[in-house]
This record gives sequence, structure tokens and C-alpha cells, in this order.
Amino acid sequence: MDRLGEARKDVEAAIAVWGELIPERMGDRVSYATLKGSVLKSWDGLVDYVPVISDLDIHIGTVNHQPLFPRDQEGFKYALETTKYYEERFIEHRPGHIHIPRPQIVIVEPQLEIMLPESEDEVIVLYGEIPLRDEESEPNCQRRDLASLMGLKPLLDRLPERIIDRIGLEYYRIIRELCWNVSPTPVRVLSQFTDSKKAWKMNRTSIIGELEAVGLTDLATVYRSYYIKGWEAFETGFTDNWIMRELIALAYDVLWRSYELAKSL
Repeated sequence: MDRLGEARKDVEAAIAVWGELIPERMGDRVSYATLKGSVLKSWDGLVDYVPVISDLDIHIGTVNHQPLFPRDQEGFKYALETTKYYEERFIEHRPGHIHIPRPQIVIVEPQLEIMLPESEDEVIVLYGEIPLRDEESEPNCQRRDLASLMGLKPLLDRLPERIIDRIGLEYYRIIRELCWNVSPTPVRVLSQFTDSKKAWKMNRTSIIGELEAVGLTDLATVYRSYYIKGWEAFETGFTDNWIMRELIALAYDVLWRSYELAKSL
């Protein structure tokens, strides 16, 4: 089986479903919705997308910055029901799926507008008309990336106490806390050594190659190993404790190495 090819078909079906659900279920509250991240890029190898570890990165702007759902019991029920519709419609689209892609929905509040694209070709528009932000200078992008790298310390510091009382299914909770940090971190490192905007447009296969090209082979190796181990975790249903511990250790190693590099810059 072409695992990556099947995963791509799953992702395409999921995108189609969210393109239906957002206007149907949330259209009165949503002004725009976009999709960004690894699902938009080419997949040249297994590191470029890992089911469940990777996500559908959906950014939503709400009308007048209101909550996506009413903050009451009915709003909760409506949101939960929407997840049911997502599952049901996805299975209708892809009865032979290997996974149901995991959405990561981010509400773009005023303080998060740095997440807006500079041009529409950076995203897939799922709904509405998206606002664009002003073009960011290269030095400012590099400074912002470096600040994010230096901001890893609190996460690294609290991980020992976060992991000590975890076992079995609880390991997945740790991975969920780490995966969205791991993915962009080596890109932020590479941003310090090359054209940052070019780096952010690369898939992980290219990021790994560029890290090796600038002499950051150790970081490239552990970054690659994390995603390959992620496929092992997925294929064992995230239930093999040995694999899960190895995956968590690799995630930590990516973050730790990146932070240490940032300190030396």
C-alpha cells in the first residue's frame, strides 16, 4: 500500500468536508476560514505528513471576534454534534480511509493576526474573504523566529513533571502537547541561517536537507527520526508504550537541540 498516497486521499476528503461544514454549521459566526501548513505542500517522503501527528491547520476569523459557538450548554452540544457530522461525512467520502485527519482549529483573535497570510497563495480558502497582513521584513521574521525558539525554555522545564505520571493512553496527551511545537521549531532554526520566508514554504524533506546543508546534521537527524517514529506510533494505534516513549523522547530532543542552538546565536 502507498501509505502516503492513501493519507493524501484522506486529507483531500477531510478538506472537502470542512469546506461544507464551516458555512453550514458556523456561517453566521465565521467571516473567513483558511487552511495552511503541511497539507498544502508537496509530500516527497514520509516525514512530510504523519497521520494524527500532522493536522489540518484551520484558521478561522469570527464576525466581530465573537466566540465560534455560544458559551452555553447549547453551544457545547452544537460543537460536539459538528464533530459527529465531520466523522460521518468523511467516512461517506472515504470509506477506505487509513485515518480520519485531525483538525486543529485556531481562532484568529486580534493578538494572533500575525498568523494571517501575506498573500492568498499561502493558504486554501475554505470560506469567506480573507484579510491579508502587511509584508513582513526578513530581519523581523528572523527576530520573531528566534524569540519563539528562546520561548521554548518553560516548556522544556516543565516536561519532566508532565511526563512522570503518564502511562498508556496518557502518553498520547503528551504527544498532542508537543507535536504542534515540534513541527515549526527546526524551521525557525533554519530561518536564522537562510532566507526565512523561503524556509517557511519548504516541506519537511527540504527542511531536513537544508539543515544538513548548513551543518545542523544532528538536528536534521532527530527531526527526521521523530516523524518516522510517528508513523510507527500511528501504525500501532498509539498503543505501544515503548514506541510512544521513544516518540516523546525524540520530540523533546528536537526542542532541546533547537533551544540550545538558539542560545548560541
